[in-house]
Amino acid sequence: MPKFDQLFDTAVTLITTGRHQRDSLPQEGGRWPVSVILPPPLDSPLSRRLDTLTSEAAALAGPGHWETGQPGSAHLTVRALEGYREVIPPDDAAIQRYRAAIERAAPGPTRFRVTGLTLTPGSVMACAVPLDASADDFMDRLTTELGPDGWFERPHGRRDIWYLNLLHFTTSVTHPEKLIGWVAGHRRTELGEVRITGAELVRFRYCSGPRAHMAPVRAL
Repeated sequence: MPKFDQLFDTAVTLITTGRHQRDSLPQEGGRWPVSVILPPPLDSPLSRRLDTLTSEAAALAGPGHWETGQPGSAHLTVRALEGYREVIPPDDAAIQRYRAAIERAAPGPTRFRVTGLTLTPGSVMACAVPLDASADDFMDRLTTELGPDGWFERPHGRRDIWYLNLLHFTTSVTHPEKLIGWVAGHRRTELGEVRITGAELVRFRYCSGPRAHMAPVRAL
């Protein structure tokens, strides 16, 4: 997992020195874009395991961070389509085109194995590996079907890893060394396999409370 290892090595220095990335409430056109995602089933053993690990990571990171890995929030991103939008009208033309492209790309069942955790400059992440070609094939078909509507990610090239973020940092990390050590201890912890039956077109909404997070909700 060279890319996941590289992310970990980069993040350790940033978190140790307090220079890690910090999310904030989204602004129009900014982070938390309209996206196509693969959501694991809420009742799957993997969802429950990710939820437990999210709570453990949050306890070490301290209060205020977003617990993205809880059920109903955890997801694998196939492609981001445009920046954050607070309001999407029912007859939005772009959303209708995105939905049509997804249908033409015909997302079928996808299977992943989650092989451990890593750190990024802004999150605690679970590392996923496709068990067959279906996820990558869908991603490529979607790129083709989107055509000009694939502009948002085009400058960054093709995604080369699959992952589920568990915790997004929003402030200082209370116990950086403990968090780093905990993630290091789970770098090669097999978390299980999951079968995901379809893709969803979503936007994100902030959910406050004791386990605050940005939740994916269906776009229209």
